[in-house]
Amino acid sequence: MKEKLTLTIDGDTIARAKAFAKKEKTSLSQLVEQQFNRLGGKSFTEKWRGQFKLPKPDPDDPRLNYLLQKYVKSDG
Repeated sequence: MKEKLTLTIDGDTIARAKAFAKKEKTSLSQLVEQQFNRLGGKSFTEKWRGQFKLPKPDPDDPRLNYLLQKYVKSDG
């Protein structure tokens, strides 16, 4: 259910936001709602977890092997 919200924002900011909304062919209310939804969204780590492939450990790269052991592999 949609509800009304009153905000107090600088006039120049409102003008820029309205122009942006018009350019994007959306409403100012929709822009504000999207931004509010982002606040309660996933954290950076939740969003990107599992999105990258880890390099295969190279026996000749002790630094990489150390970092993989320390930060990626779990011992428990």
